[in-house]
Amino acid sequence: MKNNKIIGMMALFVIGMIVSVGAVSAYRGNYSIEGPNCSPERHEEMQQAFENQDYESWYNLMTEDGRHPRVVDVVNEDNFDVFVKAHETGKSGDTETAAQLRAELGLNNGMGPKDGTGFRRGMGSRQGLRDGSGAGQMKGQ
Repeated sequence: MKNNKIIGMMALFVIGMIVSVGAVSAYRGNYSIEGPNCSPERHEEMQQAFENQDYESWYNLMTEDGRHPRVVDVVNEDNFDVFVKAHETGKSGDTETAAQLRAELGLNNGMGPKDGTGFRRGMGSRQGLRDGSGAGQMKGQ
């Protein structure tokens, strides 16, 4: 009986972890899923930033409350129009073109190069910094 409780608790834990990870990562590049910080007010402000091609407003929304998502390291004033186009094409259902545009920006949604510049930074074999300096370079270079 005690083993059944332990197994049951472990199963619930594993299911909870799977659901949590799926919910957190699902919105990245999937235009039909809202991100974890979405609210009706923030959504409207974000839509206005996209419609007006207003990089500064978009940046402020993305970094409010001390957040610093990777996308703000990749998207800048010079390429914001491409990011907006990717957003618009993704929302309209053309996810293939949106994915191509995101890849052009370096937002590959897990499909990018395995050079240590993404998730887990190459398991410690490479140096990847959020500010972009030294990203993907071998230690000591």
